[in-house]
Amino acid sequence: MGKSRLFYGLASVGLILLVACSKKSATNGTGANVNVAPKGILTLPHETTTLENGLKVFLVKYPSTGVVAYQLGVRVGSRNEVEAGKSGFAHFFEHLMFRGTKTLSSQEFGAIYTENGVSYNAWTWYDMTNYHGEVASRYLDKILAAEADRFQNLDFTEAALKAEAGAVLGEYLKSASDPGFLMEETMQELAYKSHTYGHTTMGYKADIEQYPNRYQDVWPFFKRYYRPSNVRIVLVGDIEFDKALELVRAKFGAWENPADQPQAVTPEPEQTSERSRVVEFPSPTPTRIGIAYKVPAFGTQNVESAALKLLVDVYFSETSEFQKTYRFEKGWLDSVSATPLETVDPGLWKVELILSDSGKDKEAELKQAVFDVIAKIQSSPADAAELAAAKTRSRNAALTRWFSAPDALAGQINWYTNFEADFAVLDRLFQRIDEVQPSDVVAFAKKYLVAAKRTTVTLRGKVQ
Repeated sequence: MGKSRLFYGLASVGLILLVACSKKSATNGTGANVNVAPKGILTLPHETTTLENGLKVFLVKYPSTGVVAYQLGVRVGSRNEVEAGKSGFAHFFEHLMFRGTKTLSSQEFGAIYTENGVSYNAWTWYDMTNYHGEVASRYLDKILAAEADRFQNLDFTEAALKAEAGAVLGEYLKSASDPGFLMEETMQELAYKSHTYGHTTMGYKADIEQYPNRYQDVWPFFKRYYRPSNVRIVLVGDIEFDKALELVRAKFGAWENPADQPQAVTPEPEQTSERSRVVEFPSPTPTRIGIAYKVPAFGTQNVESAALKLLVDVYFSETSEFQKTYRFEKGWLDSVSATPLETVDPGLWKVELILSDSGKDKEAELKQAVFDVIAKIQSSPADAAELAAAKTRSRNAALTRWFSAPDALAGQINWYTNFEADFAVLDRLFQRIDEVQPSDVVAFAKKYLVAAKRTTVTLRGKVQ
């Protein structure tokens, strides 16, 4: 619970993909779409259903005898915190969802999971909140009943809210001791002037300090976003489709959508000039440099997201010339991170550098080195063999990670259907990767990786 800055560790490593091809759908007589083509990215038996109330259900039979991974994804994150003074509310609600229901105390609710040997947790990110776990198949009925209860009948006292507000403030203060968190806060706030991506999932400290006084404010938020049309359930494991769907219908089918609708998010105006800031961390720490560019929202309708993924692999991964030169040969860098963040609205692609002791006086040279790599990408297409190797690495990473366990596969399905709510998004991911040509990478860099769309943050530790 409360993993507000880490979104499950699956999608965060980039577009992790498998073999792809087109697939068709057919109905099985229950209103469900059954994917029948055997050559799809997901060759395990799977089907998807949308209940009458808009709740989407994704089911996969996985060879995990007696075990089912479950995930309940809610399309709400810090992106949706549009009201002043309520930053961090999505994360706060993730905590409050463990505080009991109209019939169960928080202790009684938790006992259902522990007594049935269920491993469960939750996390919040910019665009979604996720409640997930693994359960023995024979106890799936009990866990779905408990989840349905809290999603439909959440209830807690003002005293419970105040206690949880203290826990969230403690989590914020702990995060604030990490220089990476200060970098994230500074970068997001500097890069965004209107959009809610301008604050982190944790929210602003001043807002968190007012949470104890927000008891009346949390309920409209709950009704607005915790609604069946804004939720999906993913079940991966030892299941029978008909029985699993029957359980979901029995627990969630009567859930009604409230009148309150999700609020519109203010779009970010186009950035037209470079922004930069230097911040000091209050204790000694290695210097960090963050260089971010405004990039499109994640999607599979064109190759742009795929082009960025491959660009990162070729030019900034551990096998790249950049890391070979500045990290391994010169030793100026302790680490390099350039993973694309997949977001519902246009987001940031960041190159984040942590300087070594021998590189602490090389800030200007390292920034220029990144700019030089970008200029190279814009002026000359990547080697076709290098691009092909990057595609192969993506394919192999998927084969390693996606099917390592039912919860890993459930996490990927849940993550990507938050963007495009159908199993076919998994096919389209790798189709776009396959389609990327060297010229597409050049075009992406010329369009988006320009100084006018750039935001740079430098963090230095306090000198003793």
